[in-house]
Amino acid sequence: MSSLTPANSRTMSPAIGAAIKLNPSPSPFLKSSPRSPVKASRAEISLALRQVIGTTTNSANAFDSLPSGRCFGYTAGAAAVIASVDGAHKVSQRFYRARPTTNPINPSASIYGGPSTPTQNESRNRTAASLRDAGFGGSPLASPGGHDWADSPGNRGAWTMKEKIKAATCVSFSPDGKFFAVGETGYKPRVLVFSAAPDAPSDTPLTSLADHTFGVNCLAFSPDSRYLASLGSANDGFLYIWHIHPRTGAATLHASNKCVSHINRMAWMGSKLITVGVRHVKVWKIEDLNVTLRISKARQSELSSLSSSMHKTLPGRNCILDGLKDATFTSVVAIAPNKAIVASDKGDICLIDDSESEQRFLKLVQAGFAVSSLAVDVKGRLHIAGSQGGLKTLNIPDITGILTPPPSPPPRVESPTISVTECDQIGVIACLKDYVITVDSQRAIRLSELCPVDDDAVVGDVVHTLPAHGNAVLGVHAGLLQPNVFDASYYTWAADGTIIFWSQGTFKGSLQVPLEQSNDPDAVSNELKTVRASAEANFLVAGDKFGVLKIIDCVTKIRTFEFKAHASEITSIAIHEEAEFTFVACASRDRTVQVFTRTRQAWDLLQTLDEHVGAVNGISFSPNGRRLVSSSSDRSLVVRELLSREDESGTTRAFIMLRAIMLKATPVSSAWDVDQDDALLVSTIDRQVHKFDIRTGQCLSNFRACDTDGGDAVVLSSLVHISRGWGLPLIAGVSSTDKSIRVYDESGSLIARDWGHTEGVSDIALVQTPGTVSGEPSEKSLITVAVDGTIFIWGLALQAPSRHDLSKSVDLLGPSTPSNHDLLANKPPLRRVFSQSELARFQRSSEDGDATPTGNKSPMLRKKISKFTLAQTPKLEPSPMPSITREGRIAGWQGQSSIRSRNKNRSPSPPSPRNPQMVKRRASMDVRNRSKAPANEFGSIGASTESLCRQLRAYRKRLANTSDTMSSELAKEVERELDATTRAIGDRVKPKEFDGTAMLNMLDQYSERFMNMLDEKITASVAQRVRESSVGFSEGAASPFLEQRPLRSRAGSAGLGSPTADGSNGDTLILETTEKLTME
Repeated sequence: MSSLTPANSRTMSPAIGAAIKLNPSPSPFLKSSPRSPVKASRAEISLALRQVIGTTTNSANAFDSLPSGRCFGYTAGAAAVIASVDGAHKVSQRFYRARPTTNPINPSASIYGGPSTPTQNESRNRTAASLRDAGFGGSPLASPGGHDWADSPGNRGAWTMKEKIKAATCVSFSPDGKFFAVGETGYKPRVLVFSAAPDAPSDTPLTSLADHTFGVNCLAFSPDSRYLASLGSANDGFLYIWHIHPRTGAATLHASNKCVSHINRMAWMGSKLITVGVRHVKVWKIEDLNVTLRISKARQSELSSLSSSMHKTLPGRNCILDGLKDATFTSVVAIAPNKAIVASDKGDICLIDDSESEQRFLKLVQAGFAVSSLAVDVKGRLHIAGSQGGLKTLNIPDITGILTPPPSPPPRVESPTISVTECDQIGVIACLKDYVITVDSQRAIRLSELCPVDDDAVVGDVVHTLPAHGNAVLGVHAGLLQPNVFDASYYTWAADGTIIFWSQGTFKGSLQVPLEQSNDPDAVSNELKTVRASAEANFLVAGDKFGVLKIIDCVTKIRTFEFKAHASEITSIAIHEEAEFTFVACASRDRTVQVFTRTRQAWDLLQTLDEHVGAVNGISFSPNGRRLVSSSSDRSLVVRELLSREDESGTTRAFIMLRAIMLKATPVSSAWDVDQDDALLVSTIDRQVHKFDIRTGQCLSNFRACDTDGGDAVVLSSLVHISRGWGLPLIAGVSSTDKSIRVYDESGSLIARDWGHTEGVSDIALVQTPGTVSGEPSEKSLITVAVDGTIFIWGLALQAPSRHDLSKSVDLLGPSTPSNHDLLANKPPLRRVFSQSELARFQRSSEDGDATPTGNKSPMLRKKISKFTLAQTPKLEPSPMPSITREGRIAGWQGQSSIRSRNKNRSPSPPSPRNPQMVKRRASMDVRNRSKAPANEFGSIGASTESLCRQLRAYRKRLANTSDTMSSELAKEVERELDATTRAIGDRVKPKEFDGTAMLNMLDQYSERFMNMLDEKITASVAQRVRESSVGFSEGAASPFLEQRPLRSRAGSAGLGSPTADGSNGDTLILETTEKLTME
């Protein structure tokens, strides 16, 4: 029977895909198309974490120190930081993170089956089949590593939003300084073991352990660095003891047990492990392996399956707490291989003595305050940190030498309490060789000197401080000129009113904005919402949640102006400074915008703007200060223009609404284009980024903020526009949707992205970093802040695209050919596209519309307005010409005016296909054709006139039906407006002047032609009657005409109008001729 086990054990390693390169690219994805030799490389922009300000450490589990290495580690969002202290008290940082898809160097399978990397959900119902599959490890093509992101086509399978880095909750150093362990939170967390060597990679762990289900609470290395204890949260309920290989860092499970209590701290006491928590003190005994595992490096992948069958149950024993059975124990520290000190939140200092395996629990002293953390220095002194920022130091021999059993109550320690911080509590304390490190409630890390043993002070002065915001950081801004009052490059502000100025991560100064609080216990607490400082940091403007606007002098730190500007919280502030005046605009949720101005060192309210119908969430001045743009939740952008008027009192300025730009979704943030003063970038809540021209209101471009593979899009809550000196600018933004920082180009392609914050990212700013090499572009820094209290500084390296020199292989370019930067083909093409409003200004000449189409020219089609389309088709009736003829025979000639009146009232004749001109002219004479179609197109003066007429008719109807009274001022205002409109219309439609002489000549000419035609017709008819009468006379036939002839001769010329039968022919001809002339 053939075995399913591979012959080569190396193929069982899940890291084989990263170790062996089967092709030149480490990416497991196939290339879609070969790269062009002149195509720019994709990796033109890199985003890297440079510095972290602040920490998310809230307990001693998230902080650890290594006295021998003069370094300490702590958590900061999704990263773990190792800070090293040099001889000059300077602190340098290294950051440790691992993407969810990163394969560790040492493969380690779960004890319940499956690879250690979180590829699939694993349940607690493990079977033997899963243990058998664990020996094969994970697929080498399961997911690309961190270095494969740029090579994966469409970024498929890369670090997606749903697999972002989880928050780091706990850290631990191995005593020998080789390893640094980090625990994560959330579902399916990992325990990552990194190499602490300075030259080791910080994004690839040695070992990744994913056996906990609901968060890792505590981590602790044993004193000999052989074992690592990992304790999950109360919902997880498991305690694991891992054996760590001293050379490779590979981990195998040694023992485990359930621990469902709420644990606050965990520490090793020799070969035993102590856990303390809520009514819980327990000692776990770790038994050493009886069999020494000697496994070669080639067969390390079999270690997991072997350990799965050999790991043991971890035995433990609870301590008898006696009178402290209801206490909550907060910290524990070992002072000897069989002794440890435990502290409670009531200030009780207790001793665990397991020298004789009796596990005695004794109460020693009372600290006098709630203890939050304990630490023991290298000189055998116990440091106690607690409430009110106090720090107390005790000599361990003094407190352990108290009589046993101790008296009741225990004596209070008479040791002085030292204050190293102004905060009300110290959460963490740790010791290095020469320093005592404290982390207070403001999350500031302080290094204090450790005095010699014979010094009574014990703890000396603070030699270095890593400041931070103790509350949620709500914003960052970098619009400062150099030099300025604080010599800073950017500033941040927190909800508690703290404003800190920074320069390249160095603290430069701070201000505290006083916030008014309501006395009502049920009222919402006040917060600092937004801050803007002047360009030289001479003053700053702060707005709070209650709508109060404060202007503070940064030099004297005195409030120079304070005003109740809004009825609700202030959401945004903008400042524009000029030599003669200064504008300050603030927006609020009360749907208004307030504009203040400073003249002669006095602040005054200039204008209140209320064009919006929703909460205003953004306000900004254009770079030249001529326009003021506000964004609102009513899905609109309002653009206002600055106008000034000179009068006797001086210059009066005001912002007049220029236009409103309507959006499809609510705008979230905006930023001005770095190259165009009138272009504005706007991100909306529908995950789009738009670019508008505020002069015309047109959308120049837009894209969806998503991954390159078109995956889940995000809402960019803050934007910055970055100029890179070559090519198009970049758009950087942060998103609270997935807590990421992203960099796009203007076409919408994702260039770079990263994660670091664990709470909502609130703002981003761009800071220019001075270049280190002359002639090279300087590196730009992106500053991101979040509500978790951390500030991340990212390095954005902008490199010019690298292109191959084709002239080395083929000499296609002459010596006079310009370089790539000077080529005209590399410049953007010219564009001049007319908008619809611009095209409407052009009008076709009437001659083009009236011309008869020929064979070479297609007939021009005129679009009808809906008014003509809905009109009823005229009813076509037979021509009334015969009836008119009969009337003419009876009534005779009644004159030309009567004929015209009858022609005017008759129905229109059917159109003749042989006379298109007559059909067209008849249609133009229709009374329903009130105006021409082109004049009524949208945006024309005709359409505006019709709209005004409809509004006036509706207004008159409203006046007739309403009973409301109207003030005389409003009536006069309406009268003035109507009078002005009437005059404007009269000026617009003045009658055109014409030449009277030419008109008279034309009338005389047509009158003469008309009379000549009548004479010719009459002469012809008379001649015809004479011939008929002569013929009838010669034949001797009786004729009625001859009977009436004498009367005609006696009547003379009057006989022409007699109603004779023969005279009717002449009348008919006259009618036909008159009708023809009338139609022409």
